[in-house]
Amino acid sequence: MNIESILSLSRTHANIQANSKKRAIEEAARLIAASMAGLDAEEIYNNLIAREKLGTTAIGHGIAIPHCRLSSCQEIVGSLISLQEPVDFGAFDDQGVNLMFVMLVPSKEVDEHLQALAMLAERFETKAYRDLLSAADSHQALYDRSILPLSRPTDKP
Repeated sequence: MNIESILSLSRTHANIQANSKKRAIEEAARLIAASMAGLDAEEIYNNLIAREKLGTTAIGHGIAIPHCRLSSCQEIVGSLISLQEPVDFGAFDDQGVNLMFVMLVPSKEVDEHLQALAMLAERFETKAYRDLLSAADSHQALYDRSILPLSRPTDKP
């Protein structure tokens, strides 16, 4: 699995304004629903918040991967969002989140869900990759940088 199979430019958004985790997730849900016919922003938001209540989706280093299963989702859908200011997601490293990769998964997909999470975790564990994304100042730049091949997957923080 590669990032291009679940992410598109239309679901990549740079410098989004949000002052809390709930607001960031609400904005992500709105943006995804606006770009995908058949998906409802309120349903996305409610499912992402329900998942977040089980435990934070922040993985450290300013990254969160909010994700949930949706019966109305026909394929894995990803959305990459950078935030203007970091927001508190309750990360184990106490660092605010400035990059979110939101993932919606069809209810019946289990293996693909885990493969997608593993692929994202590998990409985001690379400091150079995180830095490239954090420095992107437009939707296009954020998307272009997100799909770059990992040149040094062992380059950890």
